[in-house]
Amino acid sequence: MSPKAPEVWEFELRDDLAGIRRARLPSPDPNMPTRRRLRAFSHDPSRSRYEGAHITLSIPYEPLKPGPAGAVFIVEDIDEKTGQVTTPVDLEQHKLLMEDGLPPSSSHPQFMQQMAYAVGMETYERFRFALGRDPGFGPLGVEGENDGKMRIHPRFMREDNAYYDRELGALCFGYERAAEFAQLRNQPGSNVYIVLSRDIIAHETSHALLDGLRPNFLRPTHRDVSALHEGFSDLVAIFLRFAQPELVRQAIEASQGKDLDSSLLVEIGHQFGFDLIDGHNPLRTAILSPGLSDTVVDRKYGYDDPKKEEHDLGAVLVSAVFEAFRRIYQRKTEKLRGALELYRQRLPSEAIYLLAEEATQIARRFLNIVIRAIDYCPPMHCSFGEYLRAIITADTELVPDDPIGYREAFVTSFRRYRVTVPDVPDLGEESLLWCPPESGRIAVPELDFRHLGLVFADGLCDWPVDDGGRAVQRAANAFGKAVCRSDRARDFGLVAPSRSVLPPKIVSLRTLRRVAISGDVRFDLVAEVVQKRRVREGWFLGGSTVVVSSDGVVRYAVSKHLDSKRRLKAQRDFLRTQKQDVRDAAWAEQSVVSARLQRNVHRRR
Repeated sequence: MSPKAPEVWEFELRDDLAGIRRARLPSPDPNMPTRRRLRAFSHDPSRSRYEGAHITLSIPYEPLKPGPAGAVFIVEDIDEKTGQVTTPVDLEQHKLLMEDGLPPSSSHPQFMQQMAYAVGMETYERFRFALGRDPGFGPLGVEGENDGKMRIHPRFMREDNAYYDRELGALCFGYERAAEFAQLRNQPGSNVYIVLSRDIIAHETSHALLDGLRPNFLRPTHRDVSALHEGFSDLVAIFLRFAQPELVRQAIEASQGKDLDSSLLVEIGHQFGFDLIDGHNPLRTAILSPGLSDTVVDRKYGYDDPKKEEHDLGAVLVSAVFEAFRRIYQRKTEKLRGALELYRQRLPSEAIYLLAEEATQIARRFLNIVIRAIDYCPPMHCSFGEYLRAIITADTELVPDDPIGYREAFVTSFRRYRVTVPDVPDLGEESLLWCPPESGRIAVPELDFRHLGLVFADGLCDWPVDDGGRAVQRAANAFGKAVCRSDRARDFGLVAPSRSVLPPKIVSLRTLRRVAISGDVRFDLVAEVVQKRRVREGWFLGGSTVVVSSDGVVRYAVSKHLDSKRRLKAQRDFLRTQKQDVRDAAWAEQSVVSARLQRNVHRRR
């Protein structure tokens, strides 16, 4: 008797899988410049010029309308209450083109518009390079009624706050009067404009880009989820700072190359903290516990402190990753520092230059690792331990031998900050790698890159947009038939549809292009399949992130099982302690998070 053929379940495709409405940078025009230079604050207005307060950012050139308004960002300087719009800056004026835009100013509205655009583009370009595709933003506004572009409101509200608003499709920045304890370069009562903080612009832009990569990460289903959003966004801001060579050289000279713990490099939101919070500390820092020992940190600095709110817990993630970065810097520069003889107990300028160049290159790789790991995270309910597994797996794919020990540094630092990793026998690198499907080899010939009709241009790889999305729909249908079937359900966290279980939905099918240090290039597809089950509180989610090789073979299935009683109990236990708006967002049928909740998360500093 022949075995019964597996049942292929009904499944759905998310609208616009090809990203036709996704914001994309235009292809370079050979008759125009390739880069645009714009001046900005390197941190915020609280820093002195002698600390490298000013920077000129180099970003991709694109034709701009007043705003600035381009293909990805539209700056609208509008007031939330009055609706009044401030005159937009026109960066196409010949004078501004020749002078790298307006000079830094702590009060000029048009400079604030310029800086918001410049830092937003700087951040967007780093994601674009790391992923090998135009990343796009989250499901902005009402589905089907948006142009895919991100609005930036530089002076939106009188409030010491900044936040990403999915409903508006905007990054909203506030301003507030400096408190009585304000000091140094500001005085009590003067306005502090949060949009003048490079860190905070990069942080909020990263929230929007992360929402585009993993829209269900805004579902607060347990304590790590919102903290991962916060910590990830801070990491992007921190590592972007190392793109400023003069600043790095100054910090290294101060420590004589021994460490990268200078306040110039590790403080986040300096003016925000000193002028609006307490007058003594920045908003956050990348180092919670000093030193680089192998012993675990005090519990008050660690992951297992249950009292930590989103930003405090996110700071643990930042500190663990930044400590891994410092370990690699020490390891890679040890011989160089030993070979450079001190002259009157000071490193010569040539040594400072070499060390700063090494730190910048390491920071660039760490930023790529941090961003690329998101493609290897589960589609929802991601813990810090699972993010570590994503980091290890993504990096192993690109650099199998790891001669410098990047992955060892990550594991050591995460463990030192008391981060635990569920469902692994130990913290060996092999144990931390995501696994291929348990049911065996799954090949989907239709997903072989030779048959997909992908577009390779400007160093990127993506779906064509001039075919109305037909290529990606064909590929998504083939993928759905391969994974949404009874004999492979466990591999992908799915169960049979029923009265209380919706059919699985293919919510993304993206290309991933990665370039190793050796110059080798790898291509993969990364897909998300998500399913919903009705429970008494609302909707419980399961599914998986699936990494498919360029020849159409499923390499990894990073699953969250829809029938997991343990995860359902953990979600219920966590949400019982949360406010109603958090519970509503976690159990909602659609991944819709209210602007009020997003705003409140950043208000809870």
